[in-house]
Amino acid sequence: MIGSYKRCLKVCPLLFVIESYKYQPMEPNLYINNVLGALATTLAGAIDESVDQVGLRSSSAAAAIVTISNHPDESIDVLRRILNLTHSGAVRLVNTLESEGMVERAPSAQDRRSVVLRLTQAGETSAKAVLAAREEIVGRITDGLTAEQREALLPLLSTMLKTLTGDQNEARRNCRLCRESTCRPHGCPVEQAATQTHPLQE
Repeated sequence: MIGSYKRCLKVCPLLFVIESYKYQPMEPNLYINNVLGALATTLAGAIDESVDQVGLRSSSAAAAIVTISNHPDESIDVLRRILNLTHSGAVRLVNTLESEGMVERAPSAQDRRSVVLRLTQAGETSAKAVLAAREEIVGRITDGLTAEQREALLPLLSTMLKTLTGDQNEARRNCRLCRESTCRPHGCPVEQAATQTHPLQE
């Protein structure tokens, strides 16, 4: 029986690879990377589905109104860099949101020749709904943790977010669906990571 098994290994390269792999030491980060990746994929998908229920045209539209809610009176060019859109794509998005009564253009207080973006009351209502949809999904995870687990998790999340943040554009992109007023009193790790880089330019 053992002889037959050994002969099979010789004629079946795939089985040989599988058997060999079983006895190879696993890379230290392979398992945690896989688990963390699964969590990120699952969480992102669940948030997207929840935000879709708000009824906005697209995920870009949802991110745009939350971004404008957090930072009113900024230009289309700032918005397009945060959402990683082309200029023409950002203009089309703003035109659509404006036609739907979510966004309005206004002259800049610094330069009357420039135009900045603000939310209408309907836009603010939709922004709150998007934030609530996101928080409901994330809350399913944190509600299942003890107070001690949440306290231990927070510095790890802060470290990971800092690792993923480079300049101010990346910082704003990472927080495009955040309720920024919640983080600011505690010190946003994303903003902290971006403080040593050049500020986001108008």
